[in-house]
Amino acid sequence: MENAFEKLKNIQKSNSPKQKVVQVKESKRENEKSYMLWLNKDLLKDLKKRAIEEDSNMKEIIEKALKEYLK
Repeated sequence: MENAFEKLKNIQKSNSPKQKVVQVKESKRENEKSYMLWLNKDLLKDLKKRAIEEDSNMKEIIEKALKEYLK
């Protein structure tokens, strides 16, 4: 009776084609850095609504507000 190790010895290598592994290039935004923050739920809800109303997105609205604040 063969044990599991003997069975492994008898398994032949497969000659099936292998996939080439290629490193994925990350696309980074040159002048941007990711930052996570916690916002009040109601404030976030209002921000989302505003973005829809202005046909914009939350990032653009936040950046605009921060630039104005930091003037």
